[in-house]
This record gives sequence, C-alpha cells and structure tokens, in this order.
Amino acid sequence: MFIDLRMLKGIGVVSVSLMLGCATLIHAQASRAQTALSYVERGNEWLKKEDWERAIADFNLAIATDPRTARAYNNRGVARQAKGDLEGAEADFTRALEIDPRHSNAYHNRGLARHKRSDYDGAIADFTRALELDPRYARAYSNRANARYAKGDLTGAIADSTQAIQLNSRSRLAHTTRGLARQKRGDLSGAIADFNQAIVIDPGYVEAHLFRGTAHFDQGDLERALADYTRAIALDPNFVEAYNNRGVVYVILKNYERALADYDRAVLLNPLSASTFLNRGLTRLLNGQATGAEQDFAHCLSLDQSLKPVIEQRINLAKRWMAK
Repeated sequence: MFIDLRMLKGIGVVSVSLMLGCATLIHAQASRAQTALSYVERGNEWLKKEDWERAIADFNLAIATDPRTARAYNNRGVARQAKGDLEGAEADFTRALEIDPRHSNAYHNRGLARHKRSDYDGAIADFTRALELDPRYARAYSNRANARYAKGDLTGAIADSTQAIQLNSRSRLAHTTRGLARQKRGDLSGAIADFNQAIVIDPGYVEAHLFRGTAHFDQGDLERALADYTRAIALDPNFVEAYNNRGVVYVILKNYERALADYDRAVLLNPLSASTFLNRGLTRLLNGQATGAEQDFAHCLSLDQSLKPVIEQRINLAKRWMAK
C-alpha cells in the first residue's frame, strides 16, 4: 500500500485549522475569565463599602461572563450572608467548592453560614476541612472554637481558641470564646484574663465588657461588675442585656430606684423580653409596689407561659428576703 500524498496534505491542513481554532477558543476563554475577574474586583470594592446589592450585581455579571469563576460564587455568598440570606449564601459557597474543591475560604465561609443556621456539626466539618487545606488559618480555628462552644464542647473550644491565639494573638474572637468557655468551667480568673485581652485588642468591644462583667459578678465583685455593665451601656446605649444585668446588681445593692430605671429602659428597647418583665416585677415587689409587680408578672406570662414556676419561686425568695 502506497502513501497518498494528497491525503497527507489534507491531514496537514486539518491540523493547522484545529490549531488555529483551539488558539482562538483559548484566547476567548482567557478574555472571558479576565472580564469576569474585573467584575469580581469591582464587586469586592462594594463589599468593602458594605453595599451588598451592588456587590451581588457585579458578582452576577462575573458569573454570567464565566460560570466557572469560583471567587464570584464565594464572594456573592459573603454578600448574601451579610444580607441575611443564609440559604442563598450556603448555595453559593457550595457551588464555589464544586468548581474548586480546594477553596479553603469557601469552606470557612460555608461554615459561618451553617453556624448561623445552628448547624454546628456541619459548621465544624467545614472549618475542619478549611484547616486541612490551610493549617495556619487562624480564623478557621477561632470559628471552629465558637461552634464547639455552641455545642457545649468546652475542651474543644478552649483548644481551638488557644491554637488561634498562637497563630494570631490579636484575635478578639478567640480570646472571647476561650473566656466564655473558661467561665463555664468555673475558671473565672482565666476568663477575666481573656476578656481583658479582648478589650485591649478592641477597647470598643461592647460584648467583652458585658462578659467580663458577668465573670466579675460570678466572683462576687459587684463593684467591678457594675463598672463593666456601665461601660457597655456607654459604648452602646441600646444594649438591653447590659441594662438587665446592671439592674440585677442594683437590686442586690438594694438600690431599687436605679434598678427600676434600668429595667424601664430595657423594656422600652425590647418590649418582648419576658425576663425583663420578670426582673422588673420582682424589683417592684421588693420596692413595695405590689400592683406594678403583679402587672409585670402577668405581662411576663403573656410572653412566656413556661416561666410560671420561675415567677412563683422568685416571689417566694423575694418575700423571704423582705422578711429578713
């Protein structure tokens, strides 16, 4: 059998055509990818400005231009999560991972979304995978610690927080989570040390002042607890829990007028808090305002019927205290 030179020539022509076609396709794909990334970068600028709608619009354009842009899905998920769309955020992070299974940020971000949905096991699994991909991912340790704390795994929460602090000593979340876990384990001095450090890192961190106040309260140091709750209120005048907690301290100090002022403010800020009505009712009872106390207890029960035995127990304690 002889080689037909015409066939050889034909093959050569086809090969050149394929090469030219592939080059054109590669160029077009590269151009689309570059355009998509430009949309991603612009979307990131909107993220920094917390303009979630414009950020999402740009990430949508990036995805429409190049549906294989994992960063666009991940970052759109961040914007959706910031807007409270946890289901949409989780779907975006999952899609980013389908495109790029080694995207540690997408695992971390999906873990955050799952935590907010109270899926603590799913969150821990995602943070763990992020750490497998990036063992020095301090935020993944901090957030896994937070999820473990939410599950009641205090040992795991302390271990993860400690690792996060070793990687980033200025992580206020890691210090706070470790402080909360230590407090629950009865290590009040260790808890206060962690809350102190969180406040050093961020003096305006309202929750750290509240948490340190509760640790001082548990130690019986009412003066420092009062100072911490007052500082928390100064930082955030609408912080209901701080008013509630400071009111409790004032009641113990038998300064009922100040306690009532705090509970009145807390009720205005959150009229659906059954515990605030319970506390104000007890304070009114101790202050000789029986009618007002009955009204508060009735309102408390209208908000939460399950508190009936608690109200009865607290009333008996209050009466014994008044009899002393």
